[in-house]
Amino acid sequence: VDAASCATRSGNLQQAVELVEQGRGQQWSLASRLRTPVEDLESANPKLAHNYLELSRLVSDAAQSSATITDRAAADRAATEYRRLTMQWEAAVAEIRDLRAFSRFLLPPLYEGLQAAARQGPVIILIASQYSCSAIIIPTSGDPHHPRNDLIVLLRTVWNVIMLPIINVLQHDLKLKFHSRIWLCPTAAFTSIPLHAAHPFRTNPDGSKEPCLEDLYIYSYTPTLSALVRSRQGMKRRVTPSFVTIGQGQSGGGKGKALLAVNSELELVHKLVPATANRTTISGDMATRAGALQALQENTWVHLACHGKQDPTQPYDSHFVMRDKHLTLLDIMEKDILHAEFAFLSTCHTAVGDKETPDEVIHLAAGLQFSGFKSIVGTL
Repeated sequence: VDAASCATRSGNLQQAVELVEQGRGQQWSLASRLRTPVEDLESANPKLAHNYLELSRLVSDAAQSSATITDRAAADRAATEYRRLTMQWEAAVAEIRDLRAFSRFLLPPLYEGLQAAARQGPVIILIASQYSCSAIIIPTSGDPHHPRNDLIVLLRTVWNVIMLPIINVLQHDLKLKFHSRIWLCPTAAFTSIPLHAAHPFRTNPDGSKEPCLEDLYIYSYTPTLSALVRSRQGMKRRVTPSFVTIGQGQSGGGKGKALLAVNSELELVHKLVPATANRTTISGDMATRAGALQALQENTWVHLACHGKQDPTQPYDSHFVMRDKHLTLLDIMEKDILHAEFAFLSTCHTAVGDKETPDEVIHLAAGLQFSGFKSIVGTL
């Protein structure tokens, strides 16, 4: 964000966007690189493609297995092996980039590619740096816009100091229609601020209420621009919609309170799902770790009601509480969920980040998005 702030103050907004994207979500970026489709490469050079895919698999397996090792000596050996495989993987990538058509293979995307994230509506990146705080608006086409009001005094109201300068640009510079889609992409300190709750709480002279953010636009969050671009891929082949409700009211290990309204919540959701969709419910003794994981893989829409826990020290151990074992973030990341479209996470702490590393967004909602879900409702 410091580099992006420098680029913004130098007037190079496109470079600022590229720097923000490159410097954030490193865990997801690495994991997604290891899953990059290589159909074009396979056509051009099958040998290189096979070598790259095999090394990607080995690196991914080594990274995931090392995350669960507790013995110090074994962990050191695993780390050494991981570094060796990573060096081989990087050499394979360098060889691929020597091919003219693949010179940018796995390199950070340029602004032209990132702008695809704004295809269905502007994306607002909020940059919090030690040097300046500002916002960059990426429109559907054309150059990015920079609201001129510096957003430095974070102790002022979210509406007046953060969102109002952005809304002024959306309305007056971009002429964006009311109730258009926008995406919020906060960085650093902004990830801890409930931007969606921005509200002027003012009354106009005629007695009407001054509109707030949700009165003006339909908004969502995205952890990175690449995540938004990636979430719209792989939807060319439509599948028959299927909806599963997963509920587990138990607290796990006898700790905490049972969720007494889970079953009535599942019944309500089941009634709201169109009859044309294939509907199933998993609850009680059936809502196990394996059962929930299988349901995530087999359905396009998911409603999950249970206890959720964000682990601040071991984020990959963040989990949903099931009947037998926890369904962890690592469990979800290890699966390719090919037909996933939407997940409603009616659980606690599913979109809570880490204040020490706010730009990594390693939480349950991000894990589901990485695994293939296009849209997710999470809980701050």
